[in-house]
Amino acid sequence: MTKGEAVEYVKVCTAFGPGFFYIPGSDTCLRIGSEFRIDYRVYGGGKFNRDDNRTAFNAQARVWFDARTETEYGLLRSYFQINADSNTATRVNGTEQRNRFTIDKAFIQFGGLTAGYAHSFFGFYDNDYGNTIFGPYYAQSNTVNLIAYTAQFGGGFSATLSVEDGRDHRQNDVFAYQGGQQVPDVVGVLRLDQEWGTVALQAAAHQFRSASRYDNGTPNDPTDDVALRHQNKWGYAIGGDVLIKIPQLQDGHLVIEGQYADGALDYLGADNLYALRSQDFYYRNGFSRLEAGKGWSVTAELGGNFTPQWGFNIVPSYIDTRYDGAGSNGQDLKAKEYAITGNLTYMIVKGLSVTGEVSYIRSEFDRELGNETFADNRPKEKLNSVVGGIRIKRMF
Repeated sequence: MTKGEAVEYVKVCTAFGPGFFYIPGSDTCLRIGSEFRIDYRVYGGGKFNRDDNRTAFNAQARVWFDARTETEYGLLRSYFQINADSNTATRVNGTEQRNRFTIDKAFIQFGGLTAGYAHSFFGFYDNDYGNTIFGPYYAQSNTVNLIAYTAQFGGGFSATLSVEDGRDHRQNDVFAYQGGQQVPDVVGVLRLDQEWGTVALQAAAHQFRSASRYDNGTPNDPTDDVALRHQNKWGYAIGGDVLIKIPQLQDGHLVIEGQYADGALDYLGADNLYALRSQDFYYRNGFSRLEAGKGWSVTAELGGNFTPQWGFNIVPSYIDTRYDGAGSNGQDLKAKEYAITGNLTYMIVKGLSVTGEVSYIRSEFDRELGNETFADNRPKEKLNSVVGGIRIKRMF
């Protein structure tokens, strides 16, 4: 009778918090996590027609793998998350996508180095908070391809330099005149973390270029040296954040983030606009000159748990963009939107919660005409919208 081989059982890894275990035969700790979200939302107000959805469902499953190894040169970490949606709920005139799989994150960290598909280092609010369910907020929220290095100087002070794919930061909702990328975006961050909270400053440089063709594929007229003149220009964004922890509440916090952008409107959180659109650049006075769109945004969040079972978040947010001399007659265009969202979460049992949320959104579009009049005789348009719904969430 032969002796059976020794069985190597999975061992718990305590170095990185709960949920990690050693991969058998290695010194790497792995955590596998999952989250299920069941959403139902209702749209009110606004301008709807019979083709628009006034209610929407979506079920989303998230799975992530977090592998960490301590080395003599620092922590080696790899992270991967994939999301699967049954039916992405959309706003007015949005396009639904069913049974969609997307990569949420995929990156490697080694010491201070981060490389891969990760949250933009310009973003602070969305990366650490962003606790709305359906309601929009106007802060950097993109996951982008990047390579970055973060240096720690002690006392909670750190600095990050990140080179990010500029194509992931484009705002191109109005025209399709973006040229190919020459230079990626460069993002710099200074951050101070203390027991009471966090202060951060960030800046980004973003190149925008006119394309060689119209958006319908028709080449430019080679005899016309004015229309769609080829130009390369640089835009930029600057921002600041303050987080104040509220010890009277579990996970209590007050976050305020503000930013200004010139030719780099993605850094304002323009991707999160509910009823408006944005563009990094435009052609002034018809197609005579390439100009940068400008704007600013601010977002705040007050939230926390006032009992172990009950939590809340209140999120006001505002964005203001303008395009001077953008119209064919040289009129100035302005677009702004603000939203206020409130939600309440009840933890039914550990890992299972239900959240109710209501959001009010005001969208305004203003065409400053001077003595001119548009054919529709409506220089200003305003839209009031309400979005509400519930989310059932299971995490483990």
